[in-house]
Amino acid sequence: MSTDKLRCFLMSGIWQRCEQRPREGQREILPVLAGMPRQGTPPLKSAPPKKKFQLLVLSFIVGLCGAWMLAPALLAPQPGGLPLNRDQADAAYPRWPRAVLAAQIAAIRGDLWAEAAFTGARFIWGDPGQRRDPATPKELNGIRVNAETALKWAPINAAAWLLLSMLTPSAPDGGSQVSTFLEMSYLTAPNDARLAPLRLMRAATSTALANKDLQYFVTNDIKELLNRGPEHQQDIVAAYQAAWAQNQPVLAALAADIDPEMARLLNLPQSK
Repeated sequence: MSTDKLRCFLMSGIWQRCEQRPREGQREILPVLAGMPRQGTPPLKSAPPKKKFQLLVLSFIVGLCGAWMLAPALLAPQPGGLPLNRDQADAAYPRWPRAVLAAQIAAIRGDLWAEAAFTGARFIWGDPGQRRDPATPKELNGIRVNAETALKWAPINAAAWLLLSMLTPSAPDGGSQVSTFLEMSYLTAPNDARLAPLRLMRAATSTALANKDLQYFVTNDIKELLNRGPEHQQDIVAAYQAAWAQNQPVLAALAADIDPEMARLLNLPQSK
């Protein structure tokens, strides 16, 4: 038997392609070769029980991780961020139960905990920055816990810091915390124009405006609102009108450094 035919036989295992009729002298080796295992196709062996169990556990873990990621995505409402007024808060409130459930399932996702806090904080809005609706201590504590959990997992969420400042009582004994929360909101997103009206309102209705560092950030918010056009001047006027008496001269002075015309507009009610 030639070398090429023997190699063909060993590699393919198909005798019919290699030799139609064995020649004399090859009859003794063919039965031996026929009993050899085919090259490249070793006999299949079943996996040991221990490895089967390991694969089963791994498959279960992968499936569980997939469900953990998919369930919150299906349950969580469309992110809306921190509502800026009562109308937005009322529109977000029906999504509160789903937002809380999604956050509880995800557990460590700060964005979902923040959304749970935002959608449930309807009662803190009457006019921006003023609490008018009654709320039980349990509701207040629930929203605060959601916001704190959001910041535990995502401390760069400026809106959550701002919400904590709004949940803190506007009283002299609570001024230090309000100032700290507002500073954190500014430090994590100093140029967030969307939050400027609420941050300006919160600073005006607390002792936080006495903080010199905070005044720098408030000045930037006033400048940002003025740069966005005349229609946003009303946000500054609203903050000034709602401001504590000791804060009104501070706001007017900060506005005067940017736009003297705006400062005269703020002081107009006092001249009557």
